[in-house]
Amino acid sequence: MKYALILIIFLAIFLRMYGLDSPPLFYDESVHAYFANTVLKGTYSYDPRYHGPLLFYSVAPIIAFFGETEFTLRILPALLGVAFICSIYLYRKYLGKKVFLAMLFCAVSPIIVNYSRFYREDVYQLLFVSLAAYFLLRYLEAEKKWNEVKFDKLTVFLLLSAVFLALFSAVKETFYVFAFFLLIYLFFYLTRIRISDAVTAILVFFVLYLMFYSNFFTNFSSFTRLENFPAVSALSYWKGQHDIARLGGPPYYYLELMLLYDFPALALAICSVYRWLKGERDIFTSFFVFLFIANFAFYSYLQEKVPWLVVHIEFPMFMLAARSARKKSAIMTVAYLLFSCVMLNIVNPVNPAEPALYLPTQYDVREIPGKFTGHEVHLAAEIGELYPLIWYLKGYSYHYHTRAEDVPVQKGGILIANQTEAWKVRQKPEKTETMVVRCHTFWYYPDFKKIPEFLLFRKPLSSAYCTNLTVFYF
Repeated sequence: MKYALILIIFLAIFLRMYGLDSPPLFYDESVHAYFANTVLKGTYSYDPRYHGPLLFYSVAPIIAFFGETEFTLRILPALLGVAFICSIYLYRKYLGKKVFLAMLFCAVSPIIVNYSRFYREDVYQLLFVSLAAYFLLRYLEAEKKWNEVKFDKLTVFLLLSAVFLALFSAVKETFYVFAFFLLIYLFFYLTRIRISDAVTAILVFFVLYLMFYSNFFTNFSSFTRLENFPAVSALSYWKGQHDIARLGGPPYYYLELMLLYDFPALALAICSVYRWLKGERDIFTSFFVFLFIANFAFYSYLQEKVPWLVVHIEFPMFMLAARSARKKSAIMTVAYLLFSCVMLNIVNPVNPAEPALYLPTQYDVREIPGKFTGHEVHLAAEIGELYPLIWYLKGYSYHYHTRAEDVPVQKGGILIANQTEAWKVRQKPEKTETMVVRCHTFWYYPDFKKIPEFLLFRKPLSSAYCTNLTVFYF
């Protein structure tokens, strides 16, 4: 068993580290890099549009010491992805030897691996949920008197759970969803919670919450008015995004993702749910069945359909899948997951045919600026079209313009324009070049006949569309 543990960890490391800096930064990563730099400049303030502060606090020291590259921005999420796999080993108390299957399923999960390889907050959430849930289950499984005042090992379990919940709260607003579900679950275990333990844990949680959202007790502006309180502003903003369906999609969006990437594991998890309904229940299975169903229902309803949110459904799904797996089904599941994982993350990590990738940045964004010989760059495009290109122009002097026809470009200068502005350019360039910025497919309305081609050869499920910029050389 020791060798199995070592092999799983090495596999997790390889899949998360190999070619970590191969794909160019995606849109969100370049925005996150900007906020990490505001931490270094001392100007950071919380904005719910870009999620909690911990992602920026944690990476800022790395880029301060080692420089800002794709690798240094992504190395911590990759390491935390490995730590997440290791955290599952704690559940051996509940899963026995099948804990290795749970670790292996998560280690080779195409989507979990993918979002462990980017400068994003998704793997932070998985790690903190895994640890918070484990210590909470350890606390709840023991009988206690609710009015007893005692500080013992069980108190430590609850305090550790509170610490990891506080860390989760400082990462992303999905914490409030998890916290709501957790309160519902805890309602059925009220008699196992000592009031003294609960008060201490709540106090620890709010001290850490205050620390992160006050920039380490240096800025309390978010706590001076109710509408500015982090939880209030976060829920208000994201409810508004849901109401307008900013990134809307069909309710079966996440089901499609899991069918494409996790089908055998999904089937095994459903078997565990069925067995739970038939009476095979314990505190571990009850918690993960509840979390699996609650997350699936909520995120299917939520009108914010983006692939990274599926990890909240996948984690409990893989834990339940390991519970039901037998030798043949385990082998088939690992083979299915591993093949998709390699195709998604190693073979072509910017393939727009992959539904797990949201508007993947194409290599042009990194390669074309690498060929520039001049240092003056003019930009005539919407700001949303220019990320992450802006990150790759760090060594250049660049200027924004609202209209391309008014841009005075000197000889040796470069103008980058979107499709609307490109045809308005009056000066005659020496040459032009098309820069493919990012591409996507409307995969959730697939041509079903194309599914086998996608699964085997990663060909698109529907037509691909790209955002292009025109580069003018003068």
